[in-house]
Amino acid sequence: MSYIIINRQTMLKFKNLHIYCNRANTLDFNVIVPILQKYFTNVAIDVRHPFLNNIDNILAESLVSIRISDIKKPLVQGKSDQNIAYEKNFPRHLILNSLSNKSSTTERQYKELILYDGFMMQRLFETMINENESNTDHVHIVFEDRLICTFSEEDWRYHARTIVAGNPSIISTTGIVEAPAKPKEWYIKQMLLAAYDIDRDGEDKNEGISPSGKEKYLDYGDYRINFAAVGYALQALFFFITEGNPFCNDINCRLYNAHWQEELIYYKYKARGYVMSMLKCYINSMPFTVE
Repeated sequence: MSYIIINRQTMLKFKNLHIYCNRANTLDFNVIVPILQKYFTNVAIDVRHPFLNNIDNILAESLVSIRISDIKKPLVQGKSDQNIAYEKNFPRHLILNSLSNKSSTTERQYKELILYDGFMMQRLFETMINENESNTDHVHIVFEDRLICTFSEEDWRYHARTIVAGNPSIISTTGIVEAPAKPKEWYIKQMLLAAYDIDRDGEDKNEGISPSGKEKYLDYGDYRINFAAVGYALQALFFFITEGNPFCNDINCRLYNAHWQEELIYYKYKARGYVMSMLKCYINSMPFTVE
């Protein structure tokens, strides 16, 4: 496997990378961290407890206030006493599922999807970072189970997102599954269920999809999510290196901005051995070295 090694000189201002695991504990950081470390050899990386590890009433109120109730209207943040208990007991709302042929462990996934404004969540998290770690020496990446969205003025609606980059960067584990579009076969099946008014409660939404079709998208507990997580973490880091434009147009690059699950699987998993073409471009124009 080929790696481009980035040595911190003038471009890499950060010296420390702090990664916060998700509450559902569905990621394998023994896979994720070594890959990141091979690219950033001089950056200290540590894995921490979930960012929202202890939620009191005040924090729960803040989380409720950034929930999206109407996807066609920008969120106006306000106070609400509803669902505070839900946020305080969030892990209880993650249901357990046995996954055959995917993992020997029991994974967790959402019982229901609640949407949160990604930028407002980022602002909230920013206020919670230790003052000693809020400078440019430190980068924070939060893996979060809640589904984040951002509002687009182009079509005047919210869209599910996988990542909101910045400090901290938020990577939604639910977004990895839900945000990129699934194959047409999957949507046809859902439309047929709706057309015949079939109750889907308790049903596996993937039932009836061909084995080859299931290989084209990620589901909860899929081990390939770890490699997708590496790619999104790299995007979060290159957000700082490239001054806000971390995406590549080459599908063989880990920094490729996927809009379909099939693209996500290809460039994050199948193409993970390729040298990142976008890094080559930066190497030719920016002052960091390659080993």
